[in-house]
Amino acid sequence: MTNSLTFSDRAVHLATEVEDTQLGNYLRHLVHSLQGELKDNLLAIYLFGSAGYGAYEPGISDVDVYAIIHEPILDYQRLSRIISHTTIPCPARKLEFVLFTKANAASQTTNPAFEMNFNTGKDMDDYVNLNSQTEPRFWFLLDIAIGRDLGKSLLGPPPDRLFAAPKVTWIFDCMMDSLAWYRENGPVTYDGVLNACRQMSYAKTLTWRSKMDSGTWVLEHCNQPKIVTLAMHARTSKAALPQDLALEFFAIVENELEQCRRN
Repeated sequence: MTNSLTFSDRAVHLATEVEDTQLGNYLRHLVHSLQGELKDNLLAIYLFGSAGYGAYEPGISDVDVYAIIHEPILDYQRLSRIISHTTIPCPARKLEFVLFTKANAASQTTNPAFEMNFNTGKDMDDYVNLNSQTEPRFWFLLDIAIGRDLGKSLLGPPPDRLFAAPKVTWIFDCMMDSLAWYRENGPVTYDGVLNACRQMSYAKTLTWRSKMDSGTWVLEHCNQPKIVTLAMHARTSKAALPQDLALEFFAIVENELEQCRRN
């Protein structure tokens, strides 16, 4: 593939940036495996999530990879086996890999239609879903919205060239949906609180940040230090959070989102 040299250069830079050589080597192997299987059908590969946003923490963070192909393939199960943890051991908590066709990536829609959503990692069974209608839409719409601004290209053009921009009203709707999901699937953990911090910072500034950077932003600009500080510490300690404070913070963020959505 003509992009191999370009990717190798990026992978070296990425490993230095996140200060984790294991991650850089893993991504290099992952991309080469995708290239070998998908060949000229492979259009782009993007690093989203904390690893792409300069906030990767070994043993804590996931690796979020979105890829785009020109046309659907015949055997997604085979592709999942090729990039499974059993084939390419993932150094992160898990790999979350989402595959789109070029046409679906370019479609401005409230419900992004992926070809495959695949999760794999050391302490989990592989998860493959080929039906985007069975997944909550907000995960993918928000990933795309954030990734267009902050994601890194491992192969192909920048993500905002191929992924359509979700409308801001859709983003606010999906942020509300995600808070409802965290509440309904409690107890609320550090991830839910830091996700709410990112939504608060976006609502106030229309700028995306990593979850940890969003927590820092909230501490500096909002009067919610206790639950945010606890959540940031719990990211490493895994300590349980006081649910009353977490749900109170959710209510504050939801009120902010409602006000911004009306304006």
